[in-house]
Amino acid sequence: MESFEAQTVLLAPSSIVREILTDQGNYPVWKSGIAEIAGDIVHGAKIRVRLTGGKRSLPLRVKRFDGQRMVWTGRRALGLLTFVRTFTVTDHSGLTLLKVRDTFSGPLQKLLRRTTDGTPPPLSEFVDEVKFRSELLGFHLHDGIFPGTSLPRHRSERHSPALQAH
Repeated sequence: MESFEAQTVLLAPSSIVREILTDQGNYPVWKSGIAEIAGDIVHGAKIRVRLTGGKRSLPLRVKRFDGQRMVWTGRRALGLLTFVRTFTVTDHSGLTLLKVRDTFSGPLQKLLRRTTDGTPPPLSEFVDEVKFRSELLGFHLHDGIFPGTSLPRHRSERHSPALQAH
């Protein structure tokens, strides 16, 4: 068995991270490494995932547990390679810890290429892209980094008679 993991802390609510991870229509829009997902990412569903640059799609089964974990499982080459991707989203008072683990097993798993630190580049890039996207959405949906605070207005806006109420 071969496993790779990437993780990051995000300055965004876990609800936004979960929304990004389950929005199959937007995976091709951002640099997810996924060109297409056919099917809905819901518990018990079968989806087909085609990677960027790939010609074939991989059939996967989706399982979701307690709102914090989601697992995609698939097999290739008559079961000679089994793939499991586990997403773990943990809320820490407004911050979110995202862990993504890929596990490969079966006789063909030795053919996988690794970088020097043991993490395939697409997994690290995937986590970085989720971080960027969720923080951007969180910032816009929650009026800035710290909800309830506002950014200072530009000096000309504060003193402009056109903006003052009559």
